[in-house]
Amino acid sequence: MLDRFAHEHNVIICNYYAENESGARLERPELFRLLNDSRPGDVLLIEDVDRLSRLKGDEWEKLKAIIRQRGVWVVAVNVPTTWQHLSPRANEFDSRMFAAINDMLLDMLAAIARRDYEQRRERQQQGITKAKAAGKYRGRQVNKPRYDAINRLLVSGSSWTQVQKTIGCSRSTISSAIKYAASQIEAKTQEETHVASPAPRSMTLFVSIENGSKFTRGKKKTRELIDWFIEAEFDGQILGGNEYRIPLTAENDEQLKEQVAYLFSEINMIADNRNCMVIDCLLTNDQTHQGWDDCAGCWQ
Repeated sequence: MLDRFAHEHNVIICNYYAENESGARLERPELFRLLNDSRPGDVLLIEDVDRLSRLKGDEWEKLKAIIRQRGVWVVAVNVPTTWQHLSPRANEFDSRMFAAINDMLLDMLAAIARRDYEQRRERQQQGITKAKAAGKYRGRQVNKPRYDAINRLLVSGSSWTQVQKTIGCSRSTISSAIKYAASQIEAKTQEETHVASPAPRSMTLFVSIENGSKFTRGKKKTRELIDWFIEAEFDGQILGGNEYRIPLTAENDEQLKEQVAYLFSEINMIADNRNCMVIDCLLTNDQTHQGWDDCAGCWQ
C-alpha cells in the first residue's frame, strides 16, 4: 500500500521500518530508531493513524512532542489532509494552517484508535471471563514452532535485533522463547520415556476476511499475515481461494479442540489488529468430510 501511494504521489521512500511492538505501547524500538535517523522536514509515511498510536492521552502527547522536536511531518494514507506535507510549502500562513488542521485530525483519530483498542480489550476480557466461568478457558497456548525458529536463529549467532527483523516478533517474545527452551531442556532431563506423537490429521481451513469499514484497507496485509502464521505455526499449505491445508496432531478431540481454539483465536486477533473482520472460519476433516463446530467443540 505504501509503495503504491508513494508512486501515485511521485515521491520516493528512502527507508522502511517495520515495528513489531503494539501501537498501544510508547516503547517501540523501530519507531524511535526511525525518529533518531530522521532529519527536519522528513516525512513519516504510515498506512493508518492507529499504526502510529493507540496510546493513552498523556503518552500520545509525549510522542507528538518528540515528533515535533525532530521536525518530522506525519503523512497517513487514510488522512488526505496530511498529504499536503508531500508538496512544497506555498507560504508560512498555509504551512501553519495545514499543520494546525492536521494536528487536530491526528489527535481525533488517535483518540478514536485508543477508544477502539480499549473496547476490543474489554470485549476480549468479557469473553475470557465467560470462558473461565464455563471452565473452557486455558489461556494462551505456547507457540512452539515460532519459539523453535527464534532459538535456532539465536544459536546460529543472530542478535536479538536480527531475530526481530527475521521472525517479525517483539523482544518480549524472544525472551519467552529462551525461557521456553530452558524449561524444555529441564523437562527432558527429568523424563526418560518418549511417547510417540499420533499421526497428523489433514484438515482444510477456509478463512474469509473483509475490511472492518470503508475507511480501512488492511485486508491484503491481513491475508499475508494469516498466510505466514499458518505456514510458520502449523506447517500449513496455501491452496488459494481463501483455503489452506493444515496437518493437526492430537491424541484426542480435547487436544484437537485446544489446537483449533488457538488457530481461530490467532486468526481473529491478526484480523482485529489490522481493523479487519473474519467473516467465515471453517475447518473440515479431509478424511471424514465433517466440519468442526467451534461452539460444541466436536465434529458435526
